[in-house]
Amino acid sequence: MITIFMAILTWIVPAGEFTRVKQGAITKVVAGSYHLVKSQPQGFWQVFESVAKGWQQSAVMIFMVFFVGAAITTLEQTGAIRVGLAKVVRGLKGKELYAVGIVMTIMSIGGATGVFANPVVALMPIGLMLSKALGYDEVVGFGMIYLGSYAGFNVGWGNVFTVGIAHSIAELPMFSGMGVRVLFHVVNLVMTFGFVAMYIKKIKADPTKSLTYDPNKVQAAEAAEHDKDEKLTTRQILCLLIAFLSFAAIIYGSIRLNWGIQHYSVVFIMMAVFSGLVGGLGITGTANSFVKGCGTMVYAGFVIGMARAISVVMTDGKIIDTIVNWLSLPIAQAGPVLGANLMLAANIVINFFIPSGSGQAVTVMPIMVPLADLTGITRQVATQAFQFGDGFTNCIIPTAGVVMGCLGISNISYEKYVGWFWPFLVTQLGLAFVAITILQIMKWGPA
Repeated sequence: MITIFMAILTWIVPAGEFTRVKQGAITKVVAGSYHLVKSQPQGFWQVFESVAKGWQQSAVMIFMVFFVGAAITTLEQTGAIRVGLAKVVRGLKGKELYAVGIVMTIMSIGGATGVFANPVVALMPIGLMLSKALGYDEVVGFGMIYLGSYAGFNVGWGNVFTVGIAHSIAELPMFSGMGVRVLFHVVNLVMTFGFVAMYIKKIKADPTKSLTYDPNKVQAAEAAEHDKDEKLTTRQILCLLIAFLSFAAIIYGSIRLNWGIQHYSVVFIMMAVFSGLVGGLGITGTANSFVKGCGTMVYAGFVIGMARAISVVMTDGKIIDTIVNWLSLPIAQAGPVLGANLMLAANIVINFFIPSGSGQAVTVMPIMVPLADLTGITRQVATQAFQFGDGFTNCIIPTAGVVMGCLGISNISYEKYVGWFWPFLVTQLGLAFVAITILQIMKWGPA
């Protein structure tokens, strides 16, 4: 439906573009260069073509998600996960919330530095397995990994792909203002943990309140009680070691080797093959588990492809730059405090059309910087308005492939998730507007 709505907009919104120039590795928008171009309305054929293009352009992430399913299913077939979870349940008895808090803190630091922005999809199985071991549902696993990571990413005090690019364009010292952003990070992390903890309390009191409740589904923690005396075999221990080394490789590769999604795919393929063979499944059993696991992720892959299709329609229809230009016009007429808040509001809307943090930075910052200078908004506040606008709504917009992929892997309905998450998002955005107002009144700098 969203894809169709965007296609209709291409018949109404004038097509337009900014002139873009390449400076080093960054392609920047030239401020004041917006101009109308020939209209490219997206019709019946183009809507369906956008689905094919969306899958094609998202192929790397979609196949990685398939391979995640292959690796986890193969590992499950060896029995290593089932018996291993029983051990975890006993070890964390009475300390469940501590475990959730620790994982969310680690993920949020990775998110704040940009390390776990995309790898969060690859790390989702860890959260899901741990959540089940603790007796919780998939939503808690999603909360630990995705919401934990984005509690830091939304502020991005050390993220070179968002704040780093924005600072470069705004000609500010790299990662200046870090102290204030770290404070925002801590506040946001505490709020996010509290939100997840409230959900845990609710489903503990009444399991039917779970967003993924299924009366026919046996919770992993309940099954683990029956396995509490079962010992891990040598093969299962080796399989768990393979899994540990695989996730360690993903984290190390992301931090030190600048790995991308295709590298994570390689790791999951190896994890599936080696755990199957070492676990005693044999070549045929491993192959069957691999295919079966890929099949469990078809829905997640479909969601990612459809999310991309929305962006394809908007891009091919050439309406994104027009919308960005329209949203920037009221800012030029406002005073510093109102202008800063309008800048945040504009970035919130723009993030739907440009969900990529780096993509949004190189598009809006060349426009926002001169607007900030014109209206008396400090460039540091303009940078934070961009970061808040890009960050918080990433957790809910359907055009963001990462959140849609994580929801798909977790088997969480997008509609139910939005119904649960939006009140918290409104709270976050409300505090963001308050913070931007205070920072502009303080003339937060430099510049």
